[in-house]
Amino acid sequence: MSFQLSGSGPDIYERTLVPLWFGRWAEALLAQVSLAPGERVLDVACGTGITTRLAKRAVGDDGHVTGLDNNAGMLAMARTLAAELDITWVERDAVDTGLPSDSIDAIISQHGYHYFPDQAAALAEFHRILVPGGRIAVSIWDGHSAYTKALCAALETHISPRIARKQRAQRQTPSARTLEDSLSAAGFHDVSVVRQELSINVPLAADFVPLHLASMPIAAAFHDLADQNRTVLIADVSRALRDYVVGDRMIYPDAVNVLTGLKRHSMTSQGDGTLPSQV
Repeated sequence: MSFQLSGSGPDIYERTLVPLWFGRWAEALLAQVSLAPGERVLDVACGTGITTRLAKRAVGDDGHVTGLDNNAGMLAMARTLAAELDITWVERDAVDTGLPSDSIDAIISQHGYHYFPDQAAALAEFHRILVPGGRIAVSIWDGHSAYTKALCAALETHISPRIARKQRAQRQTPSARTLEDSLSAAGFHDVSVVRQELSINVPLAADFVPLHLASMPIAAAFHDLADQNRTVLIADVSRALRDYVVGDRMIYPDAVNVLTGLKRHSMTSQGDGTLPSQV
């Protein structure tokens, strides 16, 4: 599974989804990792760079932030938006960052982990490049929101089950227990999962659904519909979410799991030849 946008997708993504969704989740993620001035940070699957930009402001002029993504269009937008910030942008895969071992203090990733083709290999790579005592914080959707359920049901009815599956796949993520086990297996300790909840406030479906889908990999399938079919699809979403309408907005709950862990400090021999316990 991958998330690839082209054409106007990255621009619509930044203008629509970042202020309504991902900017708020970025702030919630960074609250868990507590970046400090001078630290070296890697933002994996950085997209258009909202989390990367916030991280750079947290570490200051003496810190360094790298944004990594395998989507050239998203990185191009990220570079434009952060032209005044000293951020390194890298187009590479999560399993092969190209960074030296023991060179990063903190790794963050917002809603990217479940797209990694080889999650175990990615976690092993993250463990390699973190300094001893370094930390990781990864946010992952906690299942499907009311909005996602309504949207995907309408996609299945009015476009196809295949398109609906492609959209649903973005929210079909590992359980909290699976996440913990995976990070522990990669060598991290003090592993935990924190569930974060936000009240999401977006425009009504008639305005929001076209913008949202225009910034998704399934955009072409939606735009290829006849005008009447698009109208009916959106009407289905509106009906399903009528209990969440407040004035001219839709307000609904959503949640993520934030997976955190630490890389153990190196073990060194003591004078008697024994090894101290890892911390």
